[in-house]
Amino acid sequence: MRRIGSTPAERGSVGANNCPDVLELEDGDFLVIGRLHLLTAPEAERMKEVGASIGEDESVVLVPRDCILAAAQQLASEGAAEARRAG
Repeated sequence: MRRIGSTPAERGSVGANNCPDVLELEDGDFLVIGRLHLLTAPEAERMKEVGASIGEDESVVLVPRDCILAAAQQLASEGAAEARRAG
């Protein structure tokens, strides 16, 4: 398992209950740590409009934008490096 993006402390998240994170498992899947989010009626309606749904074994987790952007930046950088090596 490895962290994707910056650590919670690097993003200013401190405390036992404030540490959103993105982790990659050995099989390439991701674990996302965030806050359980109960959808509002407008959010649920908007999800339907965009064709999204939540399965019985799924939960909605709210992850701060800075956490996702740090993870996306790292993954994009790694993807570009892989492409250069392959190219």
